[in-house]
Formats: sequence, structure tokens, C-alpha cells
Amino acid sequence: MAAEFSNQIDWDGQALYIEAATDAGRVTCRVPRDTVHVIRLYSDAIGREIYLERHRIVQKLAPFLRAKLSFAEAGQVIELLPCDVED
Repeated sequence: MAAEFSNQIDWDGQALYIEAATDAGRVTCRVPRDTVHVIRLYSDAIGREIYLERHRIVQKLAPFLRAKLSFAEAGQVIELLPCDVED
């Protein structure tokens, strides 16, 4: 399944939110702070750093997000958990 991520990535202080266009329709992806911290480079990142680096973070997590998106339905919100990510 092909997935294209929106350029708009929101950070609410607790999680990143990215919209993805999939074959099934639009899906919202939620990436909690704990999941961001699994990436070694961002293991101790504070909120401001996550906000500034959000595009690079999503780029690093894209393969894991695509794997979860393959099971998503249109309109669904998927959450990428720390156990879903390897770095």
C-alpha cells in the first residue's frame, strides 16, 4: 500500500500528528513522545527540539508508519507505539 504523508506535522507537546493519504483514504498518525525517544538521536529530546526536528523525526519513522498504515482504514487514527519502532 502506498502512503503519502502531509507536509503539515503538528506537535501538541505530547505527540506528533501527521495525516497520510493511503489507498483506503486519509488516515491520521499519532506518534507519542515516548516513541520519538526510541530513536537514539532523539532519546532525550525536549519538546522544543521535537517541534523543531519534527520533519526529520517523521522521515526516520516513515517505514514504521507505513507498516501500520497498511492495516488502517479511512478516517482511522493510528498510534505508533515504542514497541513498533527499532533504531
